[in-house]
Amino acid sequence: MKRILLNGKIFTGEKFVSAMEITDDHVSWLGDSRSARLRHADEVVNLNGRLSLPSFWDVHTHPLWISETLGSIACTPPNVASIEEMIKALRNSSQVGKKDAWIEGWGYDESKLAEGRTPTLADLDKVSTTQPVYVLRSDCHSCVVNSVALKLAGITADTPNPVGGMIGHFANGEPNGVMLENGASKLIKEVKEKDTFENLVNQTLRLTTHYRQRGIGVISDMISLVEPYDYAKIYAEAARRGLLQDVYLYYSIDEIKRLKLSCLPRSSHPRIHVAGIKLFMDGTISNQTARVKKPYKNATTTGFAINTVEDLKFAYEFAKANECQIAIHAMGDAAIQLILDTYGNLEPWLMNRPSVRIEHATILDDKLLKQFHDAKMNFAFVTQIIFLYAEYASYFQNLDEKRLKQCYPLASMLQSGVPTALSSDAPATAWIKPDDVFASLACAVTRVGANGEDLNHNEAIDFITAFSLYTKSAAGMVPTDKTAMLTVGQSADLIVLSQDLFVTSPEKWQETTIEKMYLRGTEIKEEIEVQDGRNY
Repeated sequence: MKRILLNGKIFTGEKFVSAMEITDDHVSWLGDSRSARLRHADEVVNLNGRLSLPSFWDVHTHPLWISETLGSIACTPPNVASIEEMIKALRNSSQVGKKDAWIEGWGYDESKLAEGRTPTLADLDKVSTTQPVYVLRSDCHSCVVNSVALKLAGITADTPNPVGGMIGHFANGEPNGVMLENGASKLIKEVKEKDTFENLVNQTLRLTTHYRQRGIGVISDMISLVEPYDYAKIYAEAARRGLLQDVYLYYSIDEIKRLKLSCLPRSSHPRIHVAGIKLFMDGTISNQTARVKKPYKNATTTGFAINTVEDLKFAYEFAKANECQIAIHAMGDAAIQLILDTYGNLEPWLMNRPSVRIEHATILDDKLLKQFHDAKMNFAFVTQIIFLYAEYASYFQNLDEKRLKQCYPLASMLQSGVPTALSSDAPATAWIKPDDVFASLACAVTRVGANGEDLNHNEAIDFITAFSLYTKSAAGMVPTDKTAMLTVGQSADLIVLSQDLFVTSPEKWQETTIEKMYLRGTEIKEEIEVQDGRNY
């Protein structure tokens, strides 16, 4: 099969051409439209001058969580700006009145709510006192539930705090429905999530259309699980039935320890890749649980430590034995420093990709960046400028001016020489479209927040550099031979845009839509037909 695209403005990642030939799944020729070998083509596509780019790679995201939010209520700006609006929105859920159904929402950030506080079960009981109500916080670490959900989870005033989390309480000692960090949220999820394998596969199939709308061709699931169903099997079955994106899996270190695994699960599908392991060193800036060196502004707390040096050493030995990557959630400078101090002088075990990825890497000063550059270990940063764009109010509330300027310092990160990529961490962002790549690109270029805030303009980067952080640099973060560029011999993965980002103001980039998308040389339609299949 030969397909020729012509009369376009095709940016390969290195240069511009007006025509491209695709043979089967790969790019076989690049050049001028007048030189295109039309008589050899099975199909000719006129791009009508549209800008075409390599498709995006989102190498830190949570696809199965996204598939859950597709059927739940967005409790995030610009839709919801108060607890009262949250209650109203949840009352309009399609699940209201359905027996045994959970009423679910996602995306709240207390700093963005008019009341200036976290909602509690007293608020969510106004949604329902007969059905469980669950709202995931924007960071996807914490949640708030109503009294019905607490009862189903068996949580009372006497329930101890779990490892890696805290249960919120009213002044009288009774639980208030706020579940801080993953350890506590897990108590609710264990009751709520009772999906069958078949339902999870069907839920996963919805992702092809979602990512087609975003122009994303490659994704990573950053908290992959083994039980109750192995994510490698869920994604493999979904790929057999119609999921078209490549997927890289990073398994939770907690699962590995709990199940006493000596090796990682294996994938049975060529587009589903087991890449590494994931662990958490701290929480988030927005709720003061990220581990920082100095107390938060107007506070005495320095955050929330989750895994320890011993956990880092365990991860190191496991990753070396399995020749896989370690991806570590670390937002605060104290958490980041601990990783550097533990791994910095150790020999890397992977040469064709980073051995250790630091996810988020939020607060970085010049000294810390130089230490990472000088380290023996081959580190990399996978960061999310969308956080600062969407959640600036909470960062401003929690950090002094000096540390605020050190948040997501893209220009400095790149100048340090440490490999860096951009990603979304969706849906863990207080924004209605958390994995809108165009929002991240615009913020990286302008360093202007959602409400016009200056996000330290000294850390702005140019568009081509920002674009490479979502393509070429992102591909360098995972085990692959692909370059995420449209060069001869590479996979023909590209998107055709509704407007030209090179001439359009960044303020208008979020208006961009994906007119066409090709993965492995085949056009991906907006609505995907998937195949039915038996239970795995």
